[in-house]
Amino acid sequence: MVDILGGLPRRDERDHGEGMGLKHLDVLMDTGKRLGKMVHVHVDQFNSPDEIETEQVTDKTLEHGMHGKVVAIHSISITAHSLEYRQKLYKKMREAQMMVIACPFAWIDSPRREEQGPTRNSLTPVDELAAAGIPVAIGTDNISDYMLPFSTGNMWEELKLLVTGCRYTDLDNIINVATINGRKALGLA
Repeated sequence: MVDILGGLPRRDERDHGEGMGLKHLDVLMDTGKRLGKMVHVHVDQFNSPDEIETEQVTDKTLEHGMHGKVVAIHSISITAHSLEYRQKLYKKMREAQMMVIACPFAWIDSPRREEQGPTRNSLTPVDELAAAGIPVAIGTDNISDYMLPFSTGNMWEELKLLVTGCRYTDLDNIINVATINGRKALGLA
């Protein structure tokens, strides 16, 4: 009685111990495959090199044969890794026919970090993902909640933040992000 299954593996990892995030993904993938449903998973939200959840979701997508049926939501921490890592990840994501939904306002308010490393923003790397052939759609996580009380869920505002924050000017693909890629991520195209 649902169209899409959603998951947050970090929550099970945090609440139930090491390895439970991967078990969470196995349950999601098994259920999605059995029911013929798309799977949307919130991953790599904290802009940290410690996160490799997009890769884990990609690996589980391949393992469970869910090609083209899995969408990573956020995938911000991808840019916390080296270009070599990112290129390998993008190759696997293409093989898995993964898609990504960027929710720019959801983590733009990330707290300052003390870790040292390359300068990066807290936005999904739409420029690199698109260049790698991975469809990116626009979405929102927070509509007038206590973390983002002024977020209205306006997709135009989300798109403007993504485009501006990534300095992304491929107008043809921006149109895809705002239209057809969202339909793909919902399994409608």
